[in-house]
Amino acid sequence: MTERSVEPMSSRRSLRLTIVTPLQLVLDIGEVRHVRAEDATGSFGILPGHVDFLTVLSVSVLIYRLESENTDQVADGVATGREHFVGLRGGVMLVTEGQHVQVFTREATPSDNLRILSTEVKSRLSLAAAQEAEAHKSFSRMEGSLLSHMTDYLRHEQRSGGGGSRRLPGEP
Repeated sequence: MTERSVEPMSSRRSLRLTIVTPLQLVLDIGEVRHVRAEDATGSFGILPGHVDFLTVLSVSVLIYRLESENTDQVADGVATGREHFVGLRGGVMLVTEGQHVQVFTREATPSDNLRILSTEVKSRLSLAAAQEAEAHKSFSRMEGSLLSHMTDYLRHEQRSGGGGSRRLPGEP
């Protein structure tokens, strides 16, 4: 059995967590002990010293713990502490130099109450994402319809003998 060395919490490095939307800086704090997020592959965690990392986040709840709020309880070498939550409308996460976690998202709602985020905010963000996807589908259908009408128009022009050289309005 290998003996595991547990380094004191005060000597460990911490993370800086920054969450940005197009309209505001939602969160910019240092002394973060742990970040947990979710992408298409599932849930994952980021600790100080993590390798550089880039991923696309799902509509989800990001969880983080502050170094200053750690308790004296240590389980498997990691101190436990109070969790903080941020509801995210998807986005991109970038981890650099094992110290800085940056999240770029369309919408973020910080809270210390997971129940509120899990029910109200997550459903609202999921609805917004679904509406956005439906709008994209509608636009794609409209684009397809336009191309179909243009093709029909050009075929009609060829059949009716207007297929010679075309002049634009205003040309001699």
